[in-house]
Amino acid sequence: MKADVRRVVTALAAVAAAGVVAAAGAPAASAGQQPLIVGGTPTTIDQFPATVIFTVNGLQHCAGTLVAPDKVLTAAHCTDGVKAGQMQIIGGQTKFSDTTGEKAGVKEVWQNPAFTTDGMQHDNSVLTLDKELSYKPATLVQSADDAAYKPGTEVTVVGWGTTSEGGDVSDQLLKVSIPVADNNTCADAYQKIGDNYDKASMFCAGVPEGGKDSCQGDSGGPAYVDGKLAGIVSWGQGCARKGFPGVYTNIGNDYSTISSHFG
Repeated sequence: MKADVRRVVTALAAVAAAGVVAAAGAPAASAGQQPLIVGGTPTTIDQFPATVIFTVNGLQHCAGTLVAPDKVLTAAHCTDGVKAGQMQIIGGQTKFSDTTGEKAGVKEVWQNPAFTTDGMQHDNSVLTLDKELSYKPATLVQSADDAAYKPGTEVTVVGWGTTSEGGDVSDQLLKVSIPVADNNTCADAYQKIGDNYDKASMFCAGVPEGGKDSCQGDSGGPAYVDGKLAGIVSWGQGCARKGFPGVYTNIGNDYSTISSHFG
C-alpha cells in the first residue's frame, strides 16, 4: 500500500468574499493520505509567526515554515512536480481569506533527492524566496536523538487543512496538541498494512483512540515541540483514525542536509 500523503487540498472552488476558502487544484491523494487539523482549536498567526501559506497557481496547496528570512521549509510531496514559478508564499495571515499578509514568489526549489513518493522518506524541500519576509523564522531541532522525539512528548501542529477526513478546509488557522507515539509501535501498525514506515526519517504523533491529527491541506506545515520545529506534516492512514497516528518528517534526522540550504 502506498503511503497516504497529507497532501494538497482537492479542488473545492470558492470565493473568499463569500466566506469560503479557495482550495487548490492539485494531484489527488489516495483516500488514506489526506492531511489536516482534526480535533483542534483556533489560534492566531501571532502565536506561530513562522507558519506560512503555500499556494500553487493562486490556490491553496500546502503550508510551510519560514526558517530564514528568504527560506521556507515544506514537504517534498508538496513540491514534487510543481515549478517554482507556480508557487507563492504568504506570511502573516491568521485567515486564509485575508489579503493582509506579505507575499513572496519562489525563485528556487531544493527537493531532498532521497525523497520518493512510494516510500515518503526524507519528505522535505527548501524554497528560496524572491524577497525576505519580516516574520521571525523558526528554530529547528538539530538531532534525531533530541528529547523532542521521545514518546509522550507534546507536539503542536498548526495549519489551515480540513477538520475531518475528506471534509472542508479551514479558513482560520488551527492548532492541535498530540503526543509523540512510540516509533516501533507506529512502524508495526503501518507495516502491517503495507506502508513503508522509516523509523529514521519519520516519527508519529497522535492519541491512541484517534480524533486528533493533521489532515488534508496541512501538508508541509509545522510540528513544534517547545517552540522548536521538530517535524513537517507528511502522511498518514486517513486522518485521526484509531491506531494510526499521523506521520511527520523527522527534521532532526535530516538537519545537516536541510540546513545546508539555508544556513
